[in-house]
Amino acid sequence: MKINEFCNLTELSSIIKSWSDLTGSDVMIKGTDGETIVSTSSEDPGAGQGTAADDELGEFDSTDSSSRGINFDIILNDSVIGTATVTESSSGAALNTALAVKLLEELINNFIQSQYFNYANGNVLSNLSDGLSQTVKLVKEVITSTNNLKDIQKRQKIVAINASIEAARVGQAGRGFAVVAEEVKKLSDASSDATGKIERVVNKIQSIVSSLSISKNEEV
Repeated sequence: MKINEFCNLTELSSIIKSWSDLTGSDVMIKGTDGETIVSTSSEDPGAGQGTAADDELGEFDSTDSSSRGINFDIILNDSVIGTATVTESSSGAALNTALAVKLLEELINNFIQSQYFNYANGNVLSNLSDGLSQTVKLVKEVITSTNNLKDIQKRQKIVAINASIEAARVGQAGRGFAVVAEEVKKLSDASSDATGKIERVVNKIQSIVSSLSISKNEEV
């Protein structure tokens, strides 16, 4: 997961700019691919250069004798997804740089985590919305099929009644038709019971989908 895939870079840039204005130090944030994401300076301080000093927060780098840099990792879900470099001028105002950078590290990591949760929750709500839409569509299809079954059942009953009447008219010779008519009636009754059960299930599904839709709208 890359920072620029879920993070509001405008807000992130505003955070590091405000911190830079207060401390007089530049901040540059890069992704794991080394690409600069946001920065308060147009210059890249580089990496792997400099002298060691104060290992409490990270490794100091320097591009010359008047500046030094501190690196710290940006971590999400126990994985490093970027690196921040703070470049401080040695001629700046007296300031506990180590403490200030530590606060910046916590601020950025908390912000990144918050942005990711918003992004993840947004995806969950989007997937829920899609799922609800698909469920509603399927329920409508089931209702249509159930209504078609009802029509078939009505016709089956009419056929069974007509067959019974005709069998009665024929008398003994129509006993076979009477048996068939009775079986058709039983089949129609059994289908009606099944349809009733389907309707009850569909009604429950509709009720659940409706409550989920309300909950989703309240969350938004």
